Amino acid sequence: MILKTLGIAALLGLTSFGLLGKFEQSMVYPLDATEVAPADAGVPDMQAIRFASGKETLVLWVAKPKAGKPVILYFHGNAGNLANRAPRFAAFEKRGFGVVAMAYRGSSGSTGKPTQKGILKDAVNVYQALPDLVGPAPVILYGESLGTGVAVLMADSPELANTPPAAMVLEAPYTSIPDVTRRLYPKLRPLLFLMKNRWPSLRHIRNLDIPLLILHGTDDPLIPIEMGRKMFDASPATDKTFFAVQGAGHNDVWQPDAKVALYAFLNRF
Repeated sequence: MILKTLGIAALLGLTSFGLLGKFEQSMVYPLDATEVAPADAGVPDMQAIRFASGKETLVLWVAKPKAGKPVILYFHGNAGNLANRAPRFAAFEKRGFGVVAMAYRGSSGSTGKPTQKGILKDAVNVYQALPDLVGPAPVILYGESLGTGVAVLMADSPELANTPPAAMVLEAPYTSIPDVTRRLYPKLRPLLFLMKNRWPSLRHIRNLDIPLLILHGTDDPLIPIEMGRKMFDASPATDKTFFAVQGAGHNDVWQPDAKVALYAFLNRF
């Protein structure tokens, strides 16, 4: 879920007192700080690792890939925590894929306060450490909702210029956080220039010529499928697929037909 529901009138009133930043933080990052052990979440084969990123300590859930399989670097959405994604991680493990799931600052036991700058720094640090964490393997970025912006902006960062990922999967991607806010809360348009966590995915995906799969629910009420199509059209990749999940909303994209398309894509690498 990208944005936490707030009353527009209340938000506008608090903005006049200079508190927009706090409410932006609560809208974009309503993260669950609760730390749950992988075994308690149903993925006993995953290991929880403490990972130093600058002054912060991140929680990573890690499973090494089987021989000849890629590792999925997973960036989750902003609702819940890593434990909520455990069934997905278990499904990846069952098929031999490695998984490294990064808990954002302030989520799932990670320290710090989430910001666009900080999360991007952490994502790059984790990406560069993957050979030490799971050994040499092709890397597939998986972004879910908020995490699609993390995946796209990180993939376009200078630090990855010489070591690009093998592929990328985006589930319910958005063009930017201000675009989502503009659609859900049109009365906030005069304030959008004040937003610090913008995640301008559309601008950055134009620079990424890597294999791409986009999954998007046709009935997504938060991030409309039109945004996913804009992201798809803007990608310069010659190897790209857009899969519209019929009848799916924002949180139920993993329908049987979508999973078939997803696993077929992942198995190519």
